[in-house]
Amino acid sequence: MNKHVKSSLRIGLGYPLAAILLLALAAMESSTARAGDLTAAEQCDREAGSESDVERNRNFPAVATKDIRIGVALSACREAYNQNGGARTQFQLARVLDRAGQKLQSAQILEQAAQNGHASAMVSYADLLAGRGDLESARRYYQRAAGQGNALAARSLAVALRDTADTSSGDVMAARRFAQVSADPSR
Repeated sequence: MNKHVKSSLRIGLGYPLAAILLLALAAMESSTARAGDLTAAEQCDREAGSESDVERNRNFPAVATKDIRIGVALSACREAYNQNGGARTQFQLARVLDRAGQKLQSAQILEQAAQNGHASAMVSYADLLAGRGDLESARRYYQRAAGQGNALAARSLAVALRDTADTSSGDVMAARRFAQVSADPSR
């Protein structure tokens, strides 16, 4: 009798345990399937979306530069770029390449993204140009990005204006834009 109770108890406990294991496996398969269902652009968004990019895909959390998983992000962003990825994909690929130490390639793709109108790319490219001493070109990119409402560009432009003390009418307008953007923290 005692033997029968113990085996019934083992069988009785085995079914719930098996059910829990099956549910866990189903959940793992489901999340793997969801990751596999992402397009290359979405995978790039997930792996390299910048915290400073107001245009990033909000379906995924932002990724700090230091947290970019280079292998995964590089693969996803290159594939998205090769599938005619837009300016956001170009910007993200440039971030990944920079993180991977491929500075020249990063700068070339960052320039493409900036020329294609991506505001955060314009700011990053302007920073690069300013670092090289091309302040006039940097200022133009800051102005374009600030004109799109990019607060970081407006701040960088204001600093550039302060440092060069140029008061041409375009610069005065840019400084006013900076004041507007700074007054509205939602931008």
